[in-house]
Amino acid sequence: MQVITENAEKQLLQELKRCWENAPSLRCLHIKFSQIKQSSADWFRQVVETIRRSLDDPAATLFFCQDNDVFILTRFMTSKGVDDFFAHLSPKLEPALRATITPGLASLFEIGVDWPKLRTVCENKIENQRINKEHERARRQKRLSQSNRKISLDTISKDLVCSLHRRRAQRSALEIMVVEDDIFSQKLVKNALKDEYPLTMTSDGQGAIMSYVNRAPDILFLDIGLPDINGHEVLKKLFALDPDAYVVMFSGNGDKENVMKAIELGAKGFIGKPFTQEKLIQYIQKSPFIQEKQNRERADGNLVR
Repeated sequence: MQVITENAEKQLLQELKRCWENAPSLRCLHIKFSQIKQSSADWFRQVVETIRRSLDDPAATLFFCQDNDVFILTRFMTSKGVDDFFAHLSPKLEPALRATITPGLASLFEIGVDWPKLRTVCENKIENQRINKEHERARRQKRLSQSNRKISLDTISKDLVCSLHRRRAQRSALEIMVVEDDIFSQKLVKNALKDEYPLTMTSDGQGAIMSYVNRAPDILFLDIGLPDINGHEVLKKLFALDPDAYVVMFSGNGDKENVMKAIELGAKGFIGKPFTQEKLIQYIQKSPFIQEKQNRERADGNLVR
C-alpha cells in the first residue's frame, strides 16, 4: 500500500479526479482523525499497519493530510469493512483515544457518485492549509522583525560557550533538539519522540544557535530550509562554537549536493523527509554523548531515557 504524506491534499484531489474520469467504481474512505486529539506517539504507524492488515488490496493508497485526516482509495472497502477496520484498530489505541472512535468518525464514498462532495472536501482542506501557512509566515516574520538582527558569535556569552562540554557531560538527562520550521514536520517529530525522549523544538536558525548554546544538546536535528538562515550556515556557526557537536540534517530536498555539503561541513548524517520514527531513533542512539550517558546509567543500574 502506498502512503502519501507530502502535499497529500493536492495529490489526493488530483487522484480523485483521475479516478472519477477513469475508475469511478473505486471507493474512498475518509477518516476524520482531525476531530480527536492524538495522544499516542506512534498512532499513525498503528493506523497504517491496521489498514494494511484489514484491506485485501495491495493497490490501495493512503493519503495522510496535514490536519491528521486520512483518506484511503481502494477497490474493496464496504460499510462492513469500515466496521471491521475500527474493530481491529480500537484495541491497539490508548484508552483515552479508543473512546473517541465513533461511527461518525469515518465516511465511505463511491468516487463516481460522490466526486462533487469529495472535491469540495479536498478544496476546503487545500484552502485551510494555505491560510494556516500564511498565518505561520506572518507570525514568523513578526518574530524576526522583533529581533531584527543577525546572531553574531560575538554576542554569545563566552561563559556559556566555554561551559558547553562540561554542562553536557555532567547532565544526566538526555537533551534532544530539533530545528524545523514546517508545522507538519514538527508534528511528526513530536509524535515520534515525545513518549521516548525529552525534546526541544526551535523553528528558526537564529533561535537555534542561542538555544544550542544554552541547552548543550546531545544531538541536534537541523533542517536545511529555515526561514532566516540557511541550515548549512547554521551548521557552520554551531561548529565554530562546538566542534564536537553531533548534528544530523534533514530536508525534503534530499539531492546529492545537499547531502555532500552537509557531510563536508561536519554533519553526522542526513535524513530525507518524510522521516520515520525508526530513522530518528537510529541516529539518536548513535550519538556518542547519549551512548556515554546510557553507559554511565547502566553502570549505576538505572538506564536513562
